[in-house]
Amino acid sequence: MSGAGFIGYLQHRIHETKSELQGATDKMNQLQAQRDQLASDLQGYEKTLATEMRREGQVVPTPLAQVELPLTNGHSNKTEFAREFVRSHADTGITAADLFAGFEQKGIPIKKPYIYSLVQRLKAANVIRERRGKYYPILEGAKDQ
Repeated sequence: MSGAGFIGYLQHRIHETKSELQGATDKMNQLQAQRDQLASDLQGYEKTLATEMRREGQVVPTPLAQVELPLTNGHSNKTEFAREFVRSHADTGITAADLFAGFEQKGIPIKKPYIYSLVQRLKAANVIRERRGKYYPILEGAKDQ
C-alpha cells in the first residue's frame, strides 16, 4: 500500500469511527433521557402512593432509596463528580467552563445550564466558595467558622 493509499485508508477509518462514536453518543443520550424520565415517573408514583396511604390512615413506609446507577469512572452522580473535580483543583480553582469541560472529558453527558444550577447548589450547601470568578472547595474544618 502506497503512502497516499494508506493516508486515504486512515482518513476513511477516522470518518467511520467518528460516525460510530456519534451514533453511540446519540444512543447514550437517548437512554439517559429515558432513564431520567423513568426515575421521575417512579418518584411521582411513590409520592402519590404515599399521599393516598396517608389519606386512608395507613402507615406510609419509608420509600426505598433511589437507586443511583454509576455514570462513568465510578462516580455515582453528577454532584459527586463536581465535588471531586473542585477538590482536585483546589490550588488553582475552577470556572463553570472548566467544570463543563471536566464532565465532557470524562464522557458524562451534561448541559451547560445544569452546570450553573449545580454550582449554585454547591455554594448554597457551603461545599464551594467563589473568589475572583473561580470556585474553590471549602474544607470541612472551615465550614463551621
